[in-house]
Amino acid sequence: MSMRITNSIMNNNTKNNININKLNEDKQNTMIATGQKITRPSDDPVVAIRALRLNSNISQSNQYYDKNIPDADAWLKITETALTQTDTVLAKIKESLTQGASDDNTAEDRMNILADLRGMRDQIYASGNADYADRTVFTGYRTGESLTFTAPEKRLYSIKEEFTADSISQIKYISGDFDVDKTGSDLTTPITQQDINENTLYRMRLAYDNLTYPQTVELKYNDGAEQTVTLNVVEFADDAAYAKPATGATLIAETGEIILSDDLRDALQNPDTKDISLEYDKEKWQKNDLRPEHYFQCSDKSADPADPTKYIDYNKFDPEGNPLDHFQNQKISYEISFNQTIVINTNANQVYTHDICRDVDELIAATQAVVDAETKLDELKKMAENTDRYSEAEITELKNRVVAMTKERDLRADKMQSMFSKGLTTFDFYAERNNLALTEAGSTRKRVELTKERMQEQRSSFKELADSNININLTDAAIDLSNAQLALEAAQMAAGKVAKQTLLNYI
Repeated sequence: MSMRITNSIMNNNTKNNININKLNEDKQNTMIATGQKITRPSDDPVVAIRALRLNSNISQSNQYYDKNIPDADAWLKITETALTQTDTVLAKIKESLTQGASDDNTAEDRMNILADLRGMRDQIYASGNADYADRTVFTGYRTGESLTFTAPEKRLYSIKEEFTADSISQIKYISGDFDVDKTGSDLTTPITQQDINENTLYRMRLAYDNLTYPQTVELKYNDGAEQTVTLNVVEFADDAAYAKPATGATLIAETGEIILSDDLRDALQNPDTKDISLEYDKEKWQKNDLRPEHYFQCSDKSADPADPTKYIDYNKFDPEGNPLDHFQNQKISYEISFNQTIVINTNANQVYTHDICRDVDELIAATQAVVDAETKLDELKKMAENTDRYSEAEITELKNRVVAMTKERDLRADKMQSMFSKGLTTFDFYAERNNLALTEAGSTRKRVELTKERMQEQRSSFKELADSNININLTDAAIDLSNAQLALEAAQMAAGKVAKQTLLNYI
């Protein structure tokens, strides 16, 4: 059984065939005009989906290659430069320490050492303020704050500092020192070498000196039970301040030292003792002082010391109320490739610790004490030789004082040389710590460079895949267009012939 084909059916089929050929020609023409295989996702869903994925990869690789990687590399470069400068400063300090440990130094040599130490002291933390695009690189998440105070400032902080048994050190204190009265009016009080003594003390040194005075300060620790010791706070460092307390401890506000009694030292050095801490106030800050919020749990009470609601609280706690280590070990991470994240920052507590400047300050003080003692000794010798001005009894007293001052000078010189010798080991540690941070920054930067090379290759590969996925071959497309045009012309010619035939042609 066959279906009857009418002229109407033939005409409709002819029109449909012509339209299909026109659509095919239009499609080929559009592809040549746009240079792409599809104009809408429905043209080829597979090509469309692959194009979306490849474009997403290209966009991500551009972000990594053009922004994240250069930003990370610049940050690390700034860090390397700052640490290299710090290494130079530490090396110069060690040179001064080597010279200071010598027994052959003259008064002029010591003055030169003092000048060098003071100059290097001001430079130690300067590199720690290095910034990249107005973001300081050593301050963790607080990139908008400098590491140090950049100018003298009056700001009241309450600082909680924590200690261990290793925080206790032995020091030598020279007591009985005296001033020289050049007028010679005060020669009635006998001074002998027995008045000059070297005392061995145990202390804990705080991160800061020149603390606010007066204040109530409590040392807390746990030896199986919570213990609290109220310290005797004195303002200035003198013989009375450095006298070993019978019990408890003395806090010297001027120097930031805690002088321990034997009983308290034994308690703190007990292996069972833990959680040693002290909370104290400091208001007057000098240029290059390290800002405490980068190192300690603290609060700024400057707005109104009497109103805790107005404090700027830098203490952070977890849901259980435990203090978080928010001021240290803050990691700034950059995603520099697909599923590859690196930490680019070095935290200040890894390199720029308070001990560095505190050690330098004590070396400066010890050297200055020797210089002062030598100056006073020279003045006393000149006075003792002036027999025309002083009586025989006064000359005898001056000679006794020359002997006493000679003892003081020798004791201070021995103490200074010991500190310089010990300082060489200490600053070797500081330099090694700085070099470790420098090595880590350099190693991380090398990883960034390798990742950049890989991302460049990946980005080129993604672009090639994207191009081959959606872009046409112009030669093939031109041939296809020509074929479509021929097919359309043939269909139109056939349609012309079919349209001339009617039923009358067969009668």
